[in-house]
Amino acid sequence: MKKFEDFNLKDTTMAFIEKNHFTQPTPIQEQVIPSALRGKDIIGLSSTGSGKTHAYLIPIMEKVDPNSDEAQFVITAPTRELATQIFEMAKVMTEILPELRVRLYVGGRERSKDIEQLEKSQPHIVIGTPGRIKDLFLNAGALRIDKASMLVVDEADMTLEYGFLDEIDAFAGRLGEHLQMLAFSATMPDQLKPFINKYMHHPITYQIGEKVRFNP
Repeated sequence: MKKFEDFNLKDTTMAFIEKNHFTQPTPIQEQVIPSALRGKDIIGLSSTGSGKTHAYLIPIMEKVDPNSDEAQFVITAPTRELATQIFEMAKVMTEILPELRVRLYVGGRERSKDIEQLEKSQPHIVIGTPGRIKDLFLNAGALRIDKASMLVVDEADMTLEYGFLDEIDAFAGRLGEHLQMLAFSATMPDQLKPFINKYMHHPITYQIGEKVRFNP
């Protein structure tokens, strides 16, 4: 069993791990973290409670540059509740790096306030629902995610089921040419394959205790 120390992480990332009282990586974290750090496109198949959120938050903590004024990471979730849960987990990063800007963008909040805040500063880490992120980026032109280096699609199967994949498709094509994409899902329905093929480059699929190539 690997330890977090085996990943050769920065002191700030180790502090984030310790802040969460993690002692050793879960199986999905053990598999995903090294490949995510190497910039690989990843499909993570795991159930709720497997530690998948930190399987991508830990690499993000390792890679984020709080001195940059640009949005570097985008994380989508299909519901406000799930996006808020991810946001609460990610917000712990700011206890280690107070200058880090982690922001939540979901429906049901005042759009004008989001735009007003974005005019003052851009977040380093964007977390939200596909529709609100798309609106603030493409319609309002307030959220600048076009130079983001990583897009995480959490609960991809639910995102597909709720009909939000088209909204991600609308903005994913506007992100950087060398975009790294991670998709996490409990299942991998066939309807997701066109999206995977469009945006992922030789993705590796990780399942608990198993590593296989995704074969569309």
